[in-house]
Amino acid sequence: MNTDKDDILSPEGGDDEFGGLAGEVEGLDESAVESPEMAPEAEERAEGAEASPQPVEGSGGQIRRPRKASTPKEAGKAKPKPQKREKTEKPEKKPLTKRERAIKVMLRRAGKDSIPSIEDLMRGKDGKPVSIKDIALFVDAENDTSGELMAELAAECPLKNRVNLSAEVIESRVLYVGAQILKAGRMYIPIQVVKIREDGALECVSGRHRLAFLALVYGADTKIPVHIENMSLSESRDAVVVANEARPTKALERAEHTVLQAVGGNVDAEQDELYQKTIKTRSTARKYCVYNVIKRKYPAKLAFKVSQTSSRRDGGLTTLTNIENFWGAALEWNQELKRKEFDSMLKESVKFLNELAEEFQKHGDFDADSHMASMTMIAIGKYYRAYSEIIGKNAIDVVRAVAKQVVKMGDIGRQKSEKTYKELSSALKSK
Repeated sequence: MNTDKDDILSPEGGDDEFGGLAGEVEGLDESAVESPEMAPEAEERAEGAEASPQPVEGSGGQIRRPRKASTPKEAGKAKPKPQKREKTEKPEKKPLTKRERAIKVMLRRAGKDSIPSIEDLMRGKDGKPVSIKDIALFVDAENDTSGELMAELAAECPLKNRVNLSAEVIESRVLYVGAQILKAGRMYIPIQVVKIREDGALECVSGRHRLAFLALVYGADTKIPVHIENMSLSESRDAVVVANEARPTKALERAEHTVLQAVGGNVDAEQDELYQKTIKTRSTARKYCVYNVIKRKYPAKLAFKVSQTSSRRDGGLTTLTNIENFWGAALEWNQELKRKEFDSMLKESVKFLNELAEEFQKHGDFDADSHMASMTMIAIGKYYRAYSEIIGKNAIDVVRAVAKQVVKMGDIGRQKSEKTYKELSSALKSK
């Protein structure tokens, strides 16, 4: 789940769908204000006033009130019971939609009571008015997996964004950015859009989280002023790389930035060109591995799921960063190494990782958070490289023994990689 400039100030971490503050909506009155109950009507008075009482003869001047004569119809009839007051039924509370809850959260964070008009929010902005739905916003509108709310917005904004590659729009950051905008009472930074020279499509290169906030609050049909530039698709992707260099990024996005910057945004570059222009250091060699295996499925693809974030909420066995760290320890690169040689080494390492993941899961005591943690994967990478170089054999021959021994070590997720490597080497020295 990467982003754009909007994330420079956004908080890191937190798996909560509302950035750790979903509980803010608890206790908020979700129903209309109830009308107070009206007092019951007073009982009707008897018709006619009673005659003034007269002294009764022989009563010593005492006044006795005459009894009211009952009519034949009333004789023997029981006195009617007073009717019970009917209780006013309280209207049922209508549950808030996910969208309404999100807006309440942003208002609460901003300390505001209501949403301003779009004209007031966008005051001072120059640019061409464009409907939000006509701007490509989500990288995969048909299969968005960044949350139910974003999936709802993606259905309303169906154009696919190609310039941001794998960078998803993240719900928690949309709410964070939205709250900041509401608090300020206006949007200071303009939305930047490119018009792709090849097909005329409008795609957002900077401000996608702000754009998603506007769609969430005001609707996808709303027209807003945007700054538009004409670029080719490759130039647009390069512009995204430059715009995002100042903020934290994920492993895949970092790899994409490194590779595409090297080849000028040309995602269709030949493998030789990609290799020669990208790999200049051991660090860029790791980015080359990530980009090719994950994006191009070349020279082989991972057979198990890896997560983009440390939370692994999507069920990944490990993270892509941990896999990248494995490659950094397992694969040796030097300037004399030819592309086909390096790609062959990368292919064998992917086979090893696939076998390792399969063997790990056969053990009941396997704990992915510990046994496929960053430090552990670096230690396994060191052993992989040492076995291949020192013994001269493919490390896949001992993958079963490696998996068994690592699980046997127990909770080693935070143990230094060098210590784990030495223990692993000692235990398997006879293999």
